[in-house]
Amino acid sequence: MEFEKLLYAIEDHVASIRLNTPDKLNVLGVKSWQELAAAFRLAQADDEVYSILLSGEGRAFCAGFDMEDSVDMKDNSQWAQWKMVQEERNCARVIWEVNKPVLAAVQGYCLGSGFELSLLADLVVAADDAKFGETELRFSTIPQPSLLWLIGLRKAKEFLMLADRMDAQEAYRVGLVNRVVPRDELEAESRRIALRLSKLPTETMQITKRMMNRAIDGQGFQQYNDWCFDLLHVTKSIPTQVGQEFEKISKEKGMREALRWMNERYA
Repeated sequence: MEFEKLLYAIEDHVASIRLNTPDKLNVLGVKSWQELAAAFRLAQADDEVYSILLSGEGRAFCAGFDMEDSVDMKDNSQWAQWKMVQEERNCARVIWEVNKPVLAAVQGYCLGSGFELSLLADLVVAADDAKFGETELRFSTIPQPSLLWLIGLRKAKEFLMLADRMDAQEAYRVGLVNRVVPRDELEAESRRIALRLSKLPTETMQITKRMMNRAIDGQGFQQYNDWCFDLLHVTKSIPTQVGQEFEKISKEKGMREALRWMNERYA
């Protein structure tokens, strides 16, 4: 299968899925999410794949959702916008449902949709230059609630409601990542762990992952993430003052200037 937005390879029973638009910091548009889902389905169906390594090419894992896609959505009908939001959710569900262990290797920016993608992995190894952020509130949309199941409630609320960022060491301290390594060791260390995962009894591994995922699903993980995507569509339709100003700047001066304005606002 040929991919436009990512690289796919198999070595030593490990499927490597690497986001591959480094010139745009691997931002995720609808096409990217569709290819990710296709790649994970491919790994799921291959009996010779025992573990999956998810990474990003270049200086960032993923800097978030492709804002050009987001702005374009505003020009579509409400129904078309809803379908695009649901398509992203369906793709995320595919990744969560894969029964093989998934390790994410994160360097540089891991923001917005990229952050949400990392939360779908079973384990995360972060480079010491990693920056994590769920900054949707800055853009008048709501963040995913996944973090509520992964770290303490107070810290999750602080992170999501302040639309803030945290560095790799803080992410490790609150239990968001499993290990932090020097940037130049990230590839080797993540590969080593992915190989170790692949050598454990694959049938028992798959049952174990299913057991743990179903336990968290029983606490509402899937249900409330579904609900969040419905609310995401609602919030994208609300003409907030901040959101309207962001769109105005992006159309008149370009996305780079709009992002600069947004970042200065919350500096």
